[in-house]
Amino acid sequence: MCTVSWLHTATGYRLLCNRDERHARKAAQAPVIHTLPRVRFIAPTDGDHGGSWIAVNEFGIAFSLVNRYRCCHCSDERKIKPASRGLLLTQLADCRSLEEAQSRFDKVDLTAYPPFTIVVLARAKPSLLLHWTGRDSLVECNGECAMPLTSSSFDDRGVGVYRKRLFQSLAARREGVDVKLLMDFHASHSPTPSAYSPCMHRDNAKTVSFSKVTVCDGLIEFLYYPVAPCVRRDTDTNRPAWKFLQMRIIDPNSDRPWNAGSVEGQRLFAGRTK
Repeated sequence: MCTVSWLHTATGYRLLCNRDERHARKAAQAPVIHTLPRVRFIAPTDGDHGGSWIAVNEFGIAFSLVNRYRCCHCSDERKIKPASRGLLLTQLADCRSLEEAQSRFDKVDLTAYPPFTIVVLARAKPSLLLHWTGRDSLVECNGECAMPLTSSSFDDRGVGVYRKRLFQSLAARREGVDVKLLMDFHASHSPTPSAYSPCMHRDNAKTVSFSKVTVCDGLIEFLYYPVAPCVRRDTDTNRPAWKFLQMRIIDPNSDRPWNAGSVEGQRLFAGRTK
């Protein structure tokens, strides 16, 4: 269950994500810089199954996943436990371009996974949406009109309609979309905290974390709060620690040898929310 939005800028993009989960789920692990054979990427880790719901690699390619519940009936006949969708996202995290992400997605046997949508972002290009309905895989090479993406196990269709209308209302009142609008949208309880508000609160589930990825001027920044956006804005001094990671963007066509031991261009911070 998530709400995902993004904004392209002159030198990059912003990607924002609320993660909504049931109280029974284990807490996620805060993001770290993961090392694969040919690439590093930043991502938090799901506490129950591993994998992740959001990641960005050092080529400036970002991924975020939302579950699809309206399509779950498509796989009701599955007799084995489905694979975690978050594991698929981290398997794609070494892609160097949107084209490679699409090509890799087209070759994956998706039948083991429940339905989902993954948005893939790169600098100076429209968003790529990778859909799996449980029966069919679909690709949108320009997914801008689908933003924001939402999902809910409570009322997937109703929540999607409500949050999109709220987003459109905010954009109309402010005559455009900017980072502040996205931040306000993700923290919104309008008109009251509920299963439908972007900052979600209900009896057995709530928004449990907020992530913001910034790709700009050759740098990647990942800001992570292990709490709902409304708590992040609270003035209580006992708020949980936030985490901030920074990594340099590298050119995927460069001949520079990749050094898995190098920390050049990376900084790691941890502290209190402000």
